[in-house]
Amino acid sequence: MSRYLLERVPGRAGFMTMLAVALTACAPMPPGADQVAAAPSVAQSAPQAASAPVASNPAPPVKPAADGPLPVPPKLLALTQPAGQLRLKFSADNQSYWPLSQYYETQRNEAYCSVASSVMVLNALGIQRPASSQYPDFPFYSQTDFFNGMDAQVANAAQVSKEGMTLDQLATALQTFPVNVTRYHATDLTLPQFRRLIRDTTRHADRFALLNFHRTEIGEVGGGHWSPLAAYDAHSDSALLLDVARYKYPAVWVPVARLYAGAQAVDNVSNLSRGLVVVTRRPN
Repeated sequence: MSRYLLERVPGRAGFMTMLAVALTACAPMPPGADQVAAAPSVAQSAPQAASAPVASNPAPPVKPAADGPLPVPPKLLALTQPAGQLRLKFSADNQSYWPLSQYYETQRNEAYCSVASSVMVLNALGIQRPASSQYPDFPFYSQTDFFNGMDAQVANAAQVSKEGMTLDQLATALQTFPVNVTRYHATDLTLPQFRRLIRDTTRHADRFALLNFHRTEIGEVGGGHWSPLAAYDAHSDSALLLDVARYKYPAVWVPVARLYAGAQAVDNVSNLSRGLVVVTRRPN
């Protein structure tokens, strides 16, 4: 997850500032800020100096489609495509998808990807739910109430709204709920171990993996991010990422090797790699 950008600073210095910020914990940069890293064929959108030569046919910046989201990068497959649906249907390791899809959420702000991912998992686990300020008659885990009763030294809404959460911070925050939490930094895992962990998790309906990764490593625009993994397909060696920034990207199948590269990216807040947090029910 990357530090939330509060101000847009023009020029090369501003571009470098935005790039540095995006390498931190959660909130993705605005479209165009990291075009060079995410899509080498797309020209940088920062203003050029007056003396700099201007290309006669500059490449257009990445823009949202007519309905809002950014285009799905090459080598990723949207779940809504017929091939994406078939991949889910015939996957042997798709049991996480069904409960997660029932509670699929969009993050409330650009730094709340960890929070949205967490409440999806907490609701999907079917554990006892707390009173909800949004739905007084119905207990429910929500992004609004996620930090209620949590030690502010672990995480608090004001800070997370600006900075997001690191791998270790989210794992510690989730331990305040009645669940078991196991964290895995990607640098502590080989690619086969990473793949096996995803496969062993997504084949269960009561065991969920939250992935912390850097978007540019999978070809997307943005910085650090959190989202749940819902299925694994052995034939394509890809995993289904239920992106909680649904205003930006849809749910997509991503090659596991790319997810692994994204999870190995260093979080500049912790100076450690990103990775996975696996959440399960706590035994009675």
